[in-house]
Amino acid sequence: MSLTEDLHALLEPTASNQSQPTQVQRPAAAAPRGWETGIRYEPGGTMVVTAPPAERPPQNEEDWRARVEELGLVVPDGFRVRLVEARHDPAAWHRDAQGDDAVTRAVWRCRYVVEPASSAWMSTGDVDALVRDAMRRRRTPRTAVDTAERALVVVYADAQAGKVGRDGGTPELVARVADRFDRLDDHIRDLKAVGREPTAAYWMDGGDCVEGFENTTQQAFTNDLTLTEMIRVHRRLTFEGLDRLAGRFGRVVAATCGSNHARVRRGKDAVGPPSDDWGIEVLSQVADAYARNPDAYGHVSFVVPERWRETVSLDIAGTIVGLAHGHQFPRPEKAGDWWRNQTFGRQPIADAQILITGHYHHFRTTQLGNGRLHVQAPTLDNGSDWWVARSGEVSASGLLVFSVGPDGWDDLRIL
Repeated sequence: MSLTEDLHALLEPTASNQSQPTQVQRPAAAAPRGWETGIRYEPGGTMVVTAPPAERPPQNEEDWRARVEELGLVVPDGFRVRLVEARHDPAAWHRDAQGDDAVTRAVWRCRYVVEPASSAWMSTGDVDALVRDAMRRRRTPRTAVDTAERALVVVYADAQAGKVGRDGGTPELVARVADRFDRLDDHIRDLKAVGREPTAAYWMDGGDCVEGFENTTQQAFTNDLTLTEMIRVHRRLTFEGLDRLAGRFGRVVAATCGSNHARVRRGKDAVGPPSDDWGIEVLSQVADAYARNPDAYGHVSFVVPERWRETVSLDIAGTIVGLAHGHQFPRPEKAGDWWRNQTFGRQPIADAQILITGHYHHFRTTQLGNGRLHVQAPTLDNGSDWWVARSGEVSASGLLVFSVGPDGWDDLRIL
């Protein structure tokens, strides 16, 4: 066909039997965002169904099911249809049929959930059986771990030898400590009886071993010992406590930290580095004495802070345990803040999972962060009457003990 013939063909009228151009269709009425008709499948088999708009509200569960099945969805056996949301739209844009003009008409928009009729065990009989079977189960025998270390931690804190208070003076202090050491023997036997016998022991001296004379003026008038006598009493009590542990365990570690009452002072001012501390000196004296008899005490080791540090950390049965006196923060509630700052400063207790402190003369434990524990040890002294007069709080004396094993800490007691 020539170009002229093509042009004539285009200009000629269309024959009656020739197909007509397709009529342009108007768009269907759009649903509001989030209410488009459809089905969303969720993990576990649940289905969320958004049904087409309807002129009447849903009536009952049978009606809900019918509206869901209008979409061609087959509700599985054991599943139910539940109405979860219904909205009344008083002026929805609507077209009754293709090609009709759009009108406004009130409609209901509904969303349903197709879900299991009940959880696998959620019935009265199943709940009863769940509790009954759990309580009657046979206990799984505990696996014996012969090679795992299980350590006993003994926290000896704030004895303040030489101090006189409501609970007496030096005779009462010595008698109290002797009684706590006897209770320690009983505690070790108790652990053995229940199958949790420790394989090693850690002596943790929390500081303030002596009262001193330079912290407050009244000490010069209320103490019943001289400074050298205070140190002598503390040294002999330490020997007694460590001897009891050394005679029972194949490995013993003794540690201490710097404190405020035991710090060497001139007036109220500290003299020398933090290691210039009577508690640290006494533990060094005990270490020297034990070194003279390696046959009896070769299994006892000693840990003290570095010259310019006040704290230490030890790996106890796989758990890092830090020791600080506690005078570094203004009140016990601030221990967590101080500990976090020490971590940022990469100080000796930065990696500690358990932090032991004394100083505040009462027992408390606080869980911090993810699995960290602050243990505030009770005192062994003769009472802090100035604090009782100020606050009305009376602290109970005691020797704190707990165990550390492969699964963390347990068996915490105050003796």
